[in-house]
Amino acid sequence: MRSVKTVLLIQVFHSFVSGVLGVVIPLMMKERRIDVVLIGFVFASMPLIMQFGRIFFATLSDFFGRKPFFIANGVLGTISSLVYYFAHTPMEFLFGKIAEGTKEGAIWAVNRAFLLERSQGSWRILVYLRTVVYIAFATGSLLAGFMAASLLYEGTMLFCAFLGILTILLAFTLTEAKKGEFSMEQAMRLLDFRKKSRRFKIFLVLFFTIGLAFGFRSGYVIPYFLSSVGFNDEEVGLIFGAMILLAGLSSYLFSRCSRIKELILLSGILYSLLLVSLGFSFPALAGALVIAVGFTEGMNSIGQEGILSKICEKESYGTDIGLLMMGLHIGESASLALSGILIANWGFAISFALAATIYAVFYFGAFMLYGEE
Repeated sequence: MRSVKTVLLIQVFHSFVSGVLGVVIPLMMKERRIDVVLIGFVFASMPLIMQFGRIFFATLSDFFGRKPFFIANGVLGTISSLVYYFAHTPMEFLFGKIAEGTKEGAIWAVNRAFLLERSQGSWRILVYLRTVVYIAFATGSLLAGFMAASLLYEGTMLFCAFLGILTILLAFTLTEAKKGEFSMEQAMRLLDFRKKSRRFKIFLVLFFTIGLAFGFRSGYVIPYFLSSVGFNDEEVGLIFGAMILLAGLSSYLFSRCSRIKELILLSGILYSLLLVSLGFSFPALAGALVIAVGFTEGMNSIGQEGILSKICEKESYGTDIGLLMMGLHIGESASLALSGILIANWGFAISFALAATIYAVFYFGAFMLYGEE
């Protein structure tokens, strides 16, 4: 139980920093006059880097244990924050995203698997994890604007680097049972896509559509959108943080829902309607709609975690989750790269409309497939 609490605390530090960076980095890049198209390409690098790191780390962790990758998360978190401290050009921000993406890959390769192993595969522990992620991320986002105003961007990055050091110290206290000896043949068997079930393969495609939809409104898009319609740094942080906080609240409220299939459909429809409306809203309404989008994202997360726990094999939690997320992050990188071009030429409405439309493919497909055995 102590290890579970330690991992959740590590996740708190990680998600808090992610919330801060999610608000501050787009604003830093905008202030330093980096073109929105280049911002899109810089942010597009992170999901791919995260995913390749994640699947590599997840496979190794199924043999060597999860602890080394929690330690690596702290090390890379410190490095990425220090890179951002010095960054002024697109290439320097790209180096920061590479380090940040690898950091994300390290923790998400092992956090779900670690908790599932200690809860006998109960999917509700994943809901608690997601709730912790939302709340910590929201807190970081809520405080980001005020931190940037009081500590400046550079001081904010140094504070994030300090939390990375604390993460390293916490990770060293983790204990876990020894894993089996590493075998390349066994690793390749776990990664062999051909041996996965038909349903697993279909969900891999559906998770690609999640990523493709999410990239049109994730990363820099919402903070940049709020800044573009007239909100200042503090207001952007408050609205973005409230959005994530409401996502955490809704994920907790719906965590006891037993009708996952119906929840996937309902939350998806609401999410699409809100995103389409957001693209055509005036500033005051835009803030309220962004917050409402957070509520539906929390509902969406319950369905996604339910899918993960339902179709991943116990002996390869890390690898199976990594494979499913591979499609998601490839899709997210593609749409993030395209988003800057769309926004520069046609505005935010087209980006949000595409996110809403593509996400419909996921929730209709998942609704039909979820009950299959």
